[in-house]
Amino acid sequence: MSTYADRRDTRRIIVGPEFSIAFLLKGHVYQDVRITNLSPGGCFALVGARDARLFERGAVLENLVLSHPELPKAPIIAAVSYVLGGRPGADPMEMVGIGIQFLGVDDGAQEALNVWVDAATISQQG
Repeated sequence: MSTYADRRDTRRIIVGPEFSIAFLLKGHVYQDVRITNLSPGGCFALVGARDARLFERGAVLENLVLSHPELPKAPIIAAVSYVLGGRPGADPMEMVGIGIQFLGVDDGAQEALNVWVDAATISQQG
C-alpha cells in the first residue's frame, strides 16, 4: 500500500491571493484562510502562528469549502498531512504552512475540481 506522499498528485496549481478556504477545526471556525496551491487531492494553506498548536498532523478539518467562484462549493472532509514551521522551541513565525489532504469529497465536486485543475495545468504550461 502506498503512503500519502507516494500518492500525492503532481498536478499542483499555484494559486493567487483570491483563493482561500473555510473550515471547522476543534470547534474553531476559520474563514478566508489563504491557500498557495491546490490539487485534486489537497492544498497548502497558511495559518497564523498563534493557532499552530491546533494543526497537528492528522487533525480533521470539517466542512472545508473552497472559496473561489470557479471551484466547487460542496463541503470536504480533510486532514492535516504536515505542518511547516511553528515547532516548539523554533523561532516564532508569523504564518505556519499546513499541508491538507482531502479525504471525503462529493463525487460531483471531485470531478469539477479535477476538470478545473486539468484546465489550469494546461493554462500554466501554455
